[in-house]
Amino acid sequence: MEKEYFESAPILKSIAKFAVPTVLSQMVTLIYNLADTFFVGQTNDPNQIAALTLSFPIFMLLVAVANLMGIGANSLISRSLGMNKPEQAKKASAFGFYGAIVVTVIYSAALLVFMKPVLTVVGASPDTYAYTKSYLIWTVVIGGVPTVMNLVMGHLIRAEGNSKQASIGTALGGVINILLDPVLVLVLDMGITGAAVATAISNFIGMIYFFVVIYKNREKTVVSLKPKHISLSRKIISEVILVGFPAALVILLGSAGNIVLTHYMSPYGDINVAAFGIVQKVGSIAIQISVGLTQGIMPLIGYNYAAGNHNRTKAVCKVSFAILIIYAVFCVGIVELFPNTIISIFIDEQQTVALGVDFVKRWIVCAPGMCMVMMLNSIFQAMGKWKQSMFLSVFRQAVLLIPLLIVMNSVMGKYGLVFSQPLSDTISMIIGFILYFIILKGQKEEVQHKS
Repeated sequence: MEKEYFESAPILKSIAKFAVPTVLSQMVTLIYNLADTFFVGQTNDPNQIAALTLSFPIFMLLVAVANLMGIGANSLISRSLGMNKPEQAKKASAFGFYGAIVVTVIYSAALLVFMKPVLTVVGASPDTYAYTKSYLIWTVVIGGVPTVMNLVMGHLIRAEGNSKQASIGTALGGVINILLDPVLVLVLDMGITGAAVATAISNFIGMIYFFVVIYKNREKTVVSLKPKHISLSRKIISEVILVGFPAALVILLGSAGNIVLTHYMSPYGDINVAAFGIVQKVGSIAIQISVGLTQGIMPLIGYNYAAGNHNRTKAVCKVSFAILIIYAVFCVGIVELFPNTIISIFIDEQQTVALGVDFVKRWIVCAPGMCMVMMLNSIFQAMGKWKQSMFLSVFRQAVLLIPLLIVMNSVMGKYGLVFSQPLSDTISMIIGFILYFIILKGQKEEVQHKS
């Protein structure tokens, strides 16, 4: 662990050290996420694109599991290092790793058993059912454990500042997926099933990479996968789960919101579902880069907050906010200027393109609010402020977004569904900043009191 970057290096230099590798790996992840939609879109079959859209919230529950254990353990490891408690960090990593395996196996088995009712709820039609089922069998039932292990181990080794190794693992899986997609989807004519197989294989290889890295660094890392370090103590379990749960809740509620959205969008036709699915992929460009920055700075914030370094904690957050808002506004500008060009990259079917352009120009305005909410949630998690993180997650999705989808669909139809996200994120951003300033004020007063 390089303490200089945690404690004394210039803020931009420290952020670059932690965040640049993570952002780069997320860019590769972004490309391979877009690759599925791009190559499946080359079939010019809106039903297969719609199936990808319907599968998305179910697949994302794997990310929720990874966040629950991975981000929870990440936060505890970083704070343990800040308090000079390496044994606690080892116990946190072992619990996060094995806990994730257990939860993933249960989820994958449950999906296999209840596949039909699940697909009915998300809005699969007779034309999209078989495609959606095939994708989920490969990515969740067969590929669930490798996917979650890939993500969790990345969080664990990133917690002590090894952003570069974590990013290489993420990027490795992405590159392999990008190489496999055209072969399986187009050359072998497997369509959406080929995209699913490529995802499963790439995550398996990424998982193997992380196993090798942790094994090679076993003498100098606090990250431990040894069963002897599994701790079922109340402190370890509560610290990991309470911090990780809001991060998982973000995904759970996001998936619930997506299920509600596709449920109400489905009656307008599979082409509408396909078009909005492409819009979500375009939106993921802003989201994925934001994830890279927010995940990258979490160890930096967690370490300094636990060490009582108020000024450095505040400075890291301030610079990160500035970087993110500039990027989000840039994304809005590009999409508003070139919507037709961007949507046409993914599919050449004219009706789907027209709907996608119509949707994306309305939806992209949520990018700044969404990026800020993600940053605020990550800051709360890094500080161990699980109550604030959980409140913001629940408020954004359950209190605002899901009711807005229902109400605005009845008032404005499908365009009401599109406008719901920007409205929800703008309100949530305001609430999030209020919570953030309250936390900083409390930390400052605590430091002054100790002085």
